[in-house]
Amino acid sequence: FVPPIDSRGEVTELTVVLPPGCSRTADRVRCEGSLAGDLAILGMRGDAMKILVTIERSSGVHQEWILSADAPRITIGAAARQPGLPWVRVGVDHILGGLDHLAFVIGLLLVLQLAIDRRLLFTITAFTIAHSVTLALAVLGFVEVPTAPVEACIAASVLLIAREATHREPTVIRRWPWLAAGAFGLIHGLGFAAALGELELPAASLAWSLVWFNVGVELGQLAIVVAVVGVAWLGRRLLGKRWQLGQIHRAACYVLGALAAWWLLDRVVALLTA
Repeated sequence: FVPPIDSRGEVTELTVVLPPGCSRTADRVRCEGSLAGDLAILGMRGDAMKILVTIERSSGVHQEWILSADAPRITIGAAARQPGLPWVRVGVDHILGGLDHLAFVIGLLLVLQLAIDRRLLFTITAFTIAHSVTLALAVLGFVEVPTAPVEACIAASVLLIAREATHREPTVIRRWPWLAAGAFGLIHGLGFAAALGELELPAASLAWSLVWFNVGVELGQLAIVVAVVGVAWLGRRLLGKRWQLGQIHRAACYVLGALAAWWLLDRVVALLTA
């Protein structure tokens, strides 16, 4: 076990609770008998801190768990478990907990006027393919970009999409929203990779961990699309003209724009003063 480093570069003080019969010396754990039992890592703070626990058994079975402040304890058993499931959860948590990615997807829906048609399918598919490509390239080591400029560009993408969503005239992005989704999706994929890279993926299961993480991201993204479009559809059906969709649409654009402007200012200042 190697204690994690926090954002200030300092070692985080954590308490490791091992299964019965196991003891830790320096960075090694030794067990008198079976490894089965409860393992906990206490002292994690915030949603961002996660710890990867990997077990390679002599039988060739590979097991993985991801611990967090909300779920700091696991039960290790003799039976094998699906190593991909923890990464699916990390992917879902990242897209739902990442307000900038969430805001961008909602911004795309606003550009599309919350309509359920082929343009929605093409736009979300373009965003998915684009961020999957750069996510894979970055995690596999083919592309390396500093995190700070990427985060600033993500904020700028949300600001631009929010501005486009307020227009009624047929701008380039409104005509072909899938082009913007694909172009900005490349940047968002680098943001996903930065979050995933903090967990130091195991080399033995790098490809599959990446696949399962991306599955989680897509599930979370799909949930966002279904929820937002579903609420708009129900509003139209149940309230008719009383459903002031135009006013709600405009207000949502301004909220997204204000958030994005704040994120952009904050990230650019952090980038320039680093």
